[in-house]
Amino acid sequence: MNGGFDALKLSRLDYIFKPKTMAIVGVSLKNPLFAGNIIYNKNLFEYPVEIHAVNQKGGYLEGHQVYTKLNDVPVDLDLVVLMIKAKLVPEALKNCGEIGAKSVIIGSGGFSEKGERGKELEKELLQISDKYDLPFMGPNCIGIHSQYCDTFILPSERLATPPHGNVAVISQSGGFLIDQIFSKFHERQIGIYAAANIGNKAMINDITLVKYFSLEPEVECIVIYNEGFKENSGKQLIEFAKIYDKDIILIKGGKSRFGARAALSHTASLATNKKILSSSFRQAGVIEAISESELVSFTKVISFGLNTIEGDIVILSISGGHGVLAADLAAYYDLNLVEFTEEQKKKLRDSVSPVIADIGSFENPIDLTGSVMDKDVENCLDQLLQFNNVKGIVILLVPYVPTITMQIGRRLSNVVQSRNPQIPVVAYCPWLSIYGIIIKGLEMNRRIPVAHTIEEAIQMMRGLYLKGMKKKKRKIVDFKRRNLGSFYEKRF
Repeated sequence: MNGGFDALKLSRLDYIFKPKTMAIVGVSLKNPLFAGNIIYNKNLFEYPVEIHAVNQKGGYLEGHQVYTKLNDVPVDLDLVVLMIKAKLVPEALKNCGEIGAKSVIIGSGGFSEKGERGKELEKELLQISDKYDLPFMGPNCIGIHSQYCDTFILPSERLATPPHGNVAVISQSGGFLIDQIFSKFHERQIGIYAAANIGNKAMINDITLVKYFSLEPEVECIVIYNEGFKENSGKQLIEFAKIYDKDIILIKGGKSRFGARAALSHTASLATNKKILSSSFRQAGVIEAISESELVSFTKVISFGLNTIEGDIVILSISGGHGVLAADLAAYYDLNLVEFTEEQKKKLRDSVSPVIADIGSFENPIDLTGSVMDKDVENCLDQLLQFNNVKGIVILLVPYVPTITMQIGRRLSNVVQSRNPQIPVVAYCPWLSIYGIIIKGLEMNRRIPVAHTIEEAIQMMRGLYLKGMKKKKRKIVDFKRRNLGSFYEKRF
């Protein structure tokens, strides 16, 4: 069934991510904090979807009727969310099929992640799904978040929701999705188009959603948290990534012996050979992050749509210590620094005030010192953007010095926009509320993404470098496509 979903039209997943009508089976008439109630209330008051509640006792919630059976809901249902005990799910799923529901999210746990009995229940779900041609997500998941509905079992006031954007997220873990992705994407203002927690992914899995999101014109980047692949889904993902134009950023859990054991009990995911898998990802152009910090940094810079790095970079700092640390980090992440010619050094000195020209350092990293003014940084950046051997620039702003104004962000963004927007520029600036105007200025026109730390700024450049590696591989794949003709189309 994992591979069988390809036989269905991917557009049917619109019923999950863009439902017009939905029902929650499993609400409480007494406990407002019950998972089903949280989903019901959130969608009733905050989302455009028409929502209905089902409880065998009937009654009212928030002034609306609670139906005793799905059959009694007076509208055709695009989506049904099941928040009931595992043993009751098969019959409820069968009921969904009988009434013609278009899709289902199974939030309940207690399936393949809990042993043989749970595995048998999960197999039964697949049989019912197959009989009624009914796609479902889960079990053991929190479902989806989109502009149209939200099935996460958290009240909105407890959830740090990112702004709307061009990133689609697929996560096997609901906790990782909420804490490591949503919270950090919200903090760094990384926009999300939609997100899904697929749990045990008995039917709808990673590759299903990658293919679905690949058809969405608003999606430019897909982020995946994965604990293990089932059957041939890993191979399918790798093969699809080879011909997919948009970026896929993946972080893999369960690589170690202990992590693999935890993944097995968490989502029933089996371990795979980490070295072989990572090598396959690289060959396919999948950008693999090894930490949540890399995941956030890679996603932010790639979501900005900056060009890739296919050469050496420059570190432009107003603090010597920051520059030294950034240079070490660049070496750690296999990024090379530009070696300036004497003529280039002279042009850089001539671009700044006599004071900075005298006390600054114009090697790489460049140190303009704490005596710098806005115009010095502007002019130095403008000059760097004219050098043919500069393929990327990292700006390290330390705006504590009084000679730097709150307009520095806007000024630097304008320089990039007017001089050479083709060269990627990223920045570090202390992510403090008092410097919010600087950060907004830098990110104006989506020209200069801002990192929280020096390392994150270097990680952003690493992300663009890895994206560039995919671009090189794309040329090879396109060549094969042209020369293999129908064989290529048949294979992929």
